[in-house]
Amino acid sequence: MKSKFSQKFSTFVLQNKGIMKITVIGESNIDIAVKPHAEANDKGCISGSIAFHHGGVARNIAHNLCLLGHEVKLVSVFGIDDFASRMISDCKQIGMDLSLSDQFEDAKSPIFLSFNDDTGNMVSAISDVSLNERMDLGWLKNKMEVINTSDIVVADTLLSTEALAYLIDHCEAPLYIDAVSPGKALRFAKAMRIAKKHAVYALKCNMAEAEQITSEGTAIEASKKLYDNGVYNVYLTLGSSGVVCCSEGVVTTYPALPTAIVNVTGSGDAFFAGVIHAHANGHFGKDAVAFGLKAAQHNIKNEAPVNPTLRVDVFCK
Repeated sequence: MKSKFSQKFSTFVLQNKGIMKITVIGESNIDIAVKPHAEANDKGCISGSIAFHHGGVARNIAHNLCLLGHEVKLVSVFGIDDFASRMISDCKQIGMDLSLSDQFEDAKSPIFLSFNDDTGNMVSAISDVSLNERMDLGWLKNKMEVINTSDIVVADTLLSTEALAYLIDHCEAPLYIDAVSPGKALRFAKAMRIAKKHAVYALKCNMAEAEQITSEGTAIEASKKLYDNGVYNVYLTLGSSGVVCCSEGVVTTYPALPTAIVNVTGSGDAFFAGVIHAHANGHFGKDAVAFGLKAAQHNIKNEAPVNPTLRVDVFCK
């Protein structure tokens, strides 16, 4: 059944490759990134930089896919503050369709405050993202008819477990899931157990997330287990150690591409967008991983979670 599903999608994209209608469902938040530049002085004050960015896994993926020329619909939730107004305006200017997103007048924008090292790797963080709890089953259900007009659907695990399970069962397009974090990855694991389909087209996760889902301690064993449990294409990112991919039951390891690191935040989102873009253009297997790695390599040259200079010619370099 797995090979038939993959073959059907491969045939579809080969017939329709190019610009795809892609719906991305999940979080949009304000990223506040703190990066120290020196040790604390005698008053406990640390010199550093504080940057504000429009972020969120789903929003970042949607942003990257817009830059790559796709017709992107972002399904998310927004508050009513100035942060939200600027983020909504920015999303529309980038080219995202927000017609299925909701703005709540009784809520503020989700904020993710991270304390990073000098390369953007997170050391610790504080999140104030209660608005994301609105992305529940009831919120999703009445959007499915429009969502199912998409060529590809992408979702993160900020949706509730019940909403994720419903999406797995009722999504008619190939469904791509980003695990987001070790804690949120458990929502995906539970959703797969309670869904009737028990299958998704692709999952992107890192080792910590994969371990939470599978209880396996190695990338190869975790990717095999994810495949055996219904994930047709597993993309397990390992940072500077590269990527482990399990597709059609075959596990392959790919090294990361060398580059000078400015900021790693958002590189996983760029990687997944690169893979999705590859699939949309009829490239699978090692070619899809190569697209993802190129997108991630381009992203880490930039301070923001999304490198605004991403274009399709990046994959030709």
